[in-house]
Amino acid sequence: MRALALPELQNVPFVSAENLQPPAGLSTGLAVLDNFLLWKGIPQGDLSLLQGLPGTGATSLWIRIVQQVHAQNKWAAWINGDAQLFPTHLSHQKINLKRLLVVKEPQEKDQLFWLLQELITSSLFEVIGCNLKEIFLKNHQLQKLKRLCRLHKVALVFVNQKPVKFINPLFSLIMSFQRDFITIQRALHRPTPFNIAGSMIHANFMHQFKNTARKLLS
Repeated sequence: MRALALPELQNVPFVSAENLQPPAGLSTGLAVLDNFLLWKGIPQGDLSLLQGLPGTGATSLWIRIVQQVHAQNKWAAWINGDAQLFPTHLSHQKINLKRLLVVKEPQEKDQLFWLLQELITSSLFEVIGCNLKEIFLKNHQLQKLKRLCRLHKVALVFVNQKPVKFINPLFSLIMSFQRDFITIQRALHRPTPFNIAGSMIHANFMHQFKNTARKLLS
């Protein structure tokens, strides 16, 4: 059997590191997170899950992401649940209420699934936040939402105030919030779990986060 000759290496079009482009993402506005994550923020065109008990900062991080989106004069949407957004609080967080759609909490799982599809396929929003209450979608529904997000380049972020230990691979990013640290439980092409010391209240990080050097927890 005759061996096939390999092409000379100089004729092979290699891609340099400078030409490699990371997948699209939306900045969190927090350098310590953006620098660690492959997307330089949360993934655009994919699913993310932020989970933590009330007051630990999951919703606050989503508000921080919306600040970055509004700085580019783009739209965001939020579906109310356990954590509801109020105009008075948002105005203090430099949120442009004219570019934020807040939707009443659906009563049934099928209504939530339909609503998310409508928001994604409208192509109006850069990021959509959904606060989960007792309603949690099934895997085949998440798979469809994931495909729609990729098609319409929308970042869909679920916020869950009743954390679960199961790591669902349908979420490209999963973050768990505690009062004094954040754990990145899943992030594509990054070593996880990854702990960052600090606390977040109303989207303001304490001094550990202001330091550009990441502080790992032992």
